[in-house]
Parts: sequence; C-alpha cells; structure tokens
Amino acid sequence: MIALSENLPPGVLCDGGADILSEALDGSGALWWDGARVVTDKAGAVTDWADRIRGARARPTAPNTGNGLSGAAGDLAGLQCREGLHCGMVAEDVAPDAATASFAARYLPGWGEEAKTILTFNTGGGTKKSAVENYLYLSEAEGRVTVKDDKGLVEITLPAPEPEATRLVLVSLMRDRLAVAVLGGPEAEARARAQVLSGAGNLFFGCRNQRPGLTKTLGAALIADVWFWPGRALLQAEGAEERAALVALRRFHLWAEVL
Repeated sequence: MIALSENLPPGVLCDGGADILSEALDGSGALWWDGARVVTDKAGAVTDWADRIRGARARPTAPNTGNGLSGAAGDLAGLQCREGLHCGMVAEDVAPDAATASFAARYLPGWGEEAKTILTFNTGGGTKKSAVENYLYLSEAEGRVTVKDDKGLVEITLPAPEPEATRLVLVSLMRDRLAVAVLGGPEAEARARAQVLSGAGNLFFGCRNQRPGLTKTLGAALIADVWFWPGRALLQAEGAEERAALVALRRFHLWAEVL
C-alpha cells in the first residue's frame, strides 16, 4: 500500500473524475444514470436505475421482461442490451417541454455486433402511437452513428469510432436545430424542416418506445452512462451553465479514456 501525507486533488482518485463531473453538473439541472448504480434481481436482470444527482428513476419497459441484464467490460458497467431482445428502460416525464434538451450516452457495442438503438427522447412512447407523437433517437450500425427523428424532419450521421473504443455521444436539440458530437471525434449540426419535438418528453434507454416488436432496431451494447439536460442545448451553448456542463463532460471523457 502507498501512503502519502499530502492532500491530493480528487482527480487522481479512481472515482475522482466521476465525483468531479457530478458536482460540476449539479448546477446545470442534469440527470446522470451511472452504470455502477443499476439494481438487479437474483437473475441479474436490471430492475431499477436511479440517477446519481437527483434520484430520478429509470425502470424496465413493458416488453422488457427480464431481458436487460447488468453487464461489465473493463472499467465499464451498466445495462447490457442483447440483439433482437427488448432490453429497454424508460425514465418518464424527464422534460416538461421537449423542444429543447440534450442527452448523452457512454456505451460499447458488443464485439462483432451492432449497437443499434442507444437512446430515444420520445414525446409519447406508449404501447399505441398517438398522431402527435414524435421521437429523436441515437443509434449506431454499420460503422455510423445516426441521430434522426421518426417523422423525417432531421438527420445527422457521423462515422463511429473503432469497434473496440468506448463511445460518448452527445445530442443537443433546440427547437429545429440539432447538433451531435462524438466526443473526441466528429461533430455536426443540421436544421430541421420544422420544430422536432413538442410537449412532455420521456427518455428510453436501449429502445425507442414501450411497443413490442421492432426487433431489427434492438442491438447489443453495454450502456454504461446516460445523461440528460432538460431545457438545455449544450452544443448550441448559449449560456454559461451550458458551456460549463459541456466543458465538464469533455473533461470527463478525456479522464475516462486515459484511466
């Protein structure tokens, strides 16, 4: 054991980066589902996931009947999604107004498998789709990271990192303006033909909604961290809080990559 008498900065500790990020995000209204905090039953199925900042809960969707397992890979831990199985979780009512928000995920595709749907910000998501419902989803397949909405208003596609690399992808929506960044890699912006989302929003992990089926959209990825900022567009960065949160997330990405 190594013992030092000096006071060390928290960033040198194994979990220091996570603690620093949690403190930095607290003033931005962020939610952070940290994969180390998933709760499972005796069979290893994830039954509950509370964010570490405010305790907002994500719970299994109706079609997820024990399919979503806890998983680990190296220093990553979280929700293990499996190809063709509905392993989804949902955090309901995370945004009273879905017009402007940001969400991000740190994830790792299964080796030789496609990650497919990672996150979906949905103004509905029930077992039956309403006429006014729309959703914006983050997915990865065939070496491309894609963010698009269900009504075809906007789409951004970027090259994915190398297969063995952990991804951290950030998505920002401000009414009709969409921005996407693969942290440490490419970024892009696009303007939609109309405002993309309106009304209250729910955040789905590893799926698009509560409806069964759509197995071709369900891939294999370990989702280790999920962040959400209601009412804030980090990549458009118009305010000091948005800029500070974006800097904190970028620093966390660098810290996690070199750990």
